[in-house]
Amino acid sequence: MGEPEADEKNSFICVWLSLVTKHYKHAGGFAFRNREMLRIRIFPNFPFTVPHLYFSHTRFMGQPHVQWGSHICLYQSSETEWQPSDGLYGFFQRVDEWMTAAGKGELDPDDAPLHPPVAYPTSNTRFIFNCDAPNLEREGAVWIGRADLTKKRQGRFDVVGWVGLDDWGSVEQPEHVAAAILLSRRLPMEYPDTIDGLRNALEKNGVSFDLLYALLKVFAAKVPKDNPIYIVVGAPMRRKEAGTPLRQHLKAWEIDAMAVNALHDIVFGADDKEQAYAELAKWMITAKTLWCRIFENRSEVTNRRDLGSVLSSTEGKRILLLGCGALGSVVAEHLVRAGTKSLILVDNGIVSPGILLRQRYSDRDVGFAKSECLARSLSEIGLPTEIEVSFKNLETGIIDNFDLLHVDLIINATASAPVAHAIERDLQRACLLIPMISLSVSAAAQCGSVVVKMPRFHSGIIAIDRLTKIGLVKNNAHHPVVRAFWPNKSEVKLFQPEPGCSKPTFTGSSADLAAHAAVLLNIGLQRISELKPDQAETNLVPAPWSKEGSSGSLHLTLDDQRKALEQKHGYKVLTSKVAQRGIASEIKRIGRTRSDKVETGGLIFGEIDEAHGCIYVDSVTGPPSDSEASAEKFLCGTSGTRNIGAAKLKQSGRSSRFIGIWHTHPISLGRPSTDDLYAMARLLHGQERPPRHVVMLILGFSATDPQPNYYLFHRRDIRVVTEEELRLMLEGEVAV
Repeated sequence: MGEPEADEKNSFICVWLSLVTKHYKHAGGFAFRNREMLRIRIFPNFPFTVPHLYFSHTRFMGQPHVQWGSHICLYQSSETEWQPSDGLYGFFQRVDEWMTAAGKGELDPDDAPLHPPVAYPTSNTRFIFNCDAPNLEREGAVWIGRADLTKKRQGRFDVVGWVGLDDWGSVEQPEHVAAAILLSRRLPMEYPDTIDGLRNALEKNGVSFDLLYALLKVFAAKVPKDNPIYIVVGAPMRRKEAGTPLRQHLKAWEIDAMAVNALHDIVFGADDKEQAYAELAKWMITAKTLWCRIFENRSEVTNRRDLGSVLSSTEGKRILLLGCGALGSVVAEHLVRAGTKSLILVDNGIVSPGILLRQRYSDRDVGFAKSECLARSLSEIGLPTEIEVSFKNLETGIIDNFDLLHVDLIINATASAPVAHAIERDLQRACLLIPMISLSVSAAAQCGSVVVKMPRFHSGIIAIDRLTKIGLVKNNAHHPVVRAFWPNKSEVKLFQPEPGCSKPTFTGSSADLAAHAAVLLNIGLQRISELKPDQAETNLVPAPWSKEGSSGSLHLTLDDQRKALEQKHGYKVLTSKVAQRGIASEIKRIGRTRSDKVETGGLIFGEIDEAHGCIYVDSVTGPPSDSEASAEKFLCGTSGTRNIGAAKLKQSGRSSRFIGIWHTHPISLGRPSTDDLYAMARLLHGQERPPRHVVMLILGFSATDPQPNYYLFHRRDIRVVTEEELRLMLEGEVAV
């Protein structure tokens, strides 16, 4: 309508539009005239900047999405909703949609979040609302009290609590407070810009002039001259999600220092109340409201930016973090930002200059304890995680050092073999009823490893690492990630930051370690949500930027092994499902081909870990071809056993070897017979290179209800005697 008009600075052109509204008019919506005059501002870089749209009047001031009396707010976010390629066609389509919704009174439907009202900031002070506001359940109610503040710096206050008028005296008052008025009815979409306008709006909502005057008087008495007063004003005009109850929309009104001084004079200097009222009314009419800038951090009206992420599963959790080094210092920051409730940082190391290259420390930290320095930097993030510091030596274990009843998750970021052994020792005597994640990287940080141990998986990191190696080397011996973690001895080159006198470590940059820490932590947390309580899993992940990156990752899920107690020395025996199936299969075979009363047996492969008092039974074989089997006894043969042992050793990366023999007692207890002891004597003393210990497994009552009985024989347990010594023993002349 008419010619476009440019403003004086040629920063935009105005176009007038006369819009017929008969199709938009509905009961309960905007009271449109038959024609509405709209003004469009089009900017020079159109279509990359969305045009602005205004009514030619201010009749709709206070209506939803009408700002400054006439500006039409077309988009919740023009950055994402405005499509430059749509040009004016897309713009007018949006105008049509807005007018349709306005005419029906549906600009703020119940099934959508509410766009908040507007109070244009005119103060340099900032308020951050960190805690949810009190709820007003009764229509027409007014909540009056105080907002407790923490002053973070000049011009910034954090709201950390609410205290109602009735509880004012019973709750300790901090140094900084603001008055608070929360309403149960809405305020205009544009908050008043004068104090008198705000007074009128409050009065319509049940806050009388007398009540406002009393509140101002109380706070004027509490605030020294030359200081501003703050009043938090709230009304139920926010909704985070569709269908949820309305929550308070909060704004902070600042009464500047000059006005406070005048208020002091009015309240405390006037001779009578009427004069004070008159002076106060005059001040309210002439003074402008100063609205502070607001930052919302209340859960009732804001969504976390990490909503639905894997890391968000740690929100509210209590976590024990072992190690504050290259991986641990990064993991700790991620946990704090994710909303972890409490975090125990455990590390007895100190910060040295060299680690500044890749760990979250600075020059000011050099020479101080890592855990303390990390705790300080994490607290500076300003999030509410409770951070505790411990200097415990983890090589003594964790069960005796920490109250694990108040921990939800353990993360081991030490990559330390002694620490892993200490945890393994802990697990020999007690169960960890919480999941554990262990993170590490390979020698050149080209690959990362994350081990997840669920609560009912009996073994720890050492055993899981061993089982992972056996499981992966068999079919993936030449895979780059397998070679990275289990290289040939000739390929291992120790790296010492200070050659000759420093602990060997891996090489890798801060970018390498930050990437690994994030990826491995996410994988570990995801696996915790997927695995069964009695499982464990290892994931080996190559770095995308490394030469191994294109080879793909590997993972192995482990089921818990059957646990038993060895009869002679009290070792813990862990038998894999593969071995269990092998034994069961052989018992069925002998029963099918001969009789279930005939004994059978074979070889056992695994490892005897004397350091941890544990026997790992990985696999078994059936009887060698030269074995003798009858209902009276089983004599295990030797044919082909050397080749079988060599193959098992190679397939497992030298981690699973011959450790003993097994056989059945179909209708009797699983106790060693004279023949069994003789077989042990032959194994431990009758070979050119005998082992130092051998395991014997006897399955008692194997025909009906197999009962495994393990016996560990050390070479020293069986002594070879001469015939003469035997005669003297039998005659009682020599002690047996």
